[in-house]
Amino acid sequence: MAQEFFKNFPEMQYKLDSGKIITIKDFFRKSNIEGAAQEAVVNYTLHELEEGDRPDVLASKLYGNGDLHWTFFLVNDYNNYYEWWKDQFTFEKYIKEKYKGKYFICENSTDIVSATSKFLLGETITGVNSRGVVTEVDPTFCRLGVDVEIGFTNPVSSTGSTSNKSVTPTSIIDKRDGIAYYEKDGVKSTHFVAGATSKSLWENEWELNEAKRTIKIIKPSMIGPVVSQFEKVMKS
Repeated sequence: MAQEFFKNFPEMQYKLDSGKIITIKDFFRKSNIEGAAQEAVVNYTLHELEEGDRPDVLASKLYGNGDLHWTFFLVNDYNNYYEWWKDQFTFEKYIKEKYKGKYFICENSTDIVSATSKFLLGETITGVNSRGVVTEVDPTFCRLGVDVEIGFTNPVSSTGSTSNKSVTPTSIIDKRDGIAYYEKDGVKSTHFVAGATSKSLWENEWELNEAKRTIKIIKPSMIGPVVSQFEKVMKS
C-alpha cells in the first residue's frame, strides 16, 4: 500500500478537537516530492468540504482509504493540519479559545498608552466588584484586552495594579466582536474613514475559514496512478 512508503516521514504531535494528542506523520516535510506532485497531479478537481469532513473522513469517502489523506496536503497550499477548513462546531470552539475575554473600548488611544503611562500586559486590573488580567494593549483600535475573573459586565473605572493607569471604557464587549478592520471600496484599513464599514474579528475569521472550504482533490480515477508515482519518488 502507498502509505507504507511514507513511513520514513518524521512524526509530529497533533491535537484532536476532543483534546486528545496523537502522533502522526509530518507530511509537510515534502520538499523532495513537491516537484513530482506538480508533474503527477494534472487531473485534479475542486471539492467543497461539508460538515464533518476531516482529512481522513474525506479520504475514506473519496478513495475508500482514510490513510490517503496526505494527498490533500500535497495538492493544496497547507503548511500544517491546523489550516484545514473548520466546520461549524470546530470553528466556534476555535473562536471561543482564541478570542476569550473582553475588550474595554476607550475614547482615545492615550487612554491605553500615553507618553507618561501605559497599561502593562499581565497586570491585574480592578474596578468596583470587578477584577481581571490585561492580555492585550491595542492603541490602534483604542481597546484593552482583559481576561475577566469577576465582574466587568458594564463600563466601570478600572486601574492597573502595576502601572497605576486608570481608564473608564465607553463600552465592554466580547473580544470576538472587536473590530478586525475597516473596509471601503475593497480597501482594508485599521483606521476609520467616512463611508467605511467595519468587520469584526469573528467575521474576518469566518471569511478566512470559508476561503479554505473549496479544495483541490485528485480525481478518484487518478488516485492509483498518482500514488504509484509517489511510490517511485519515495523509493528513489
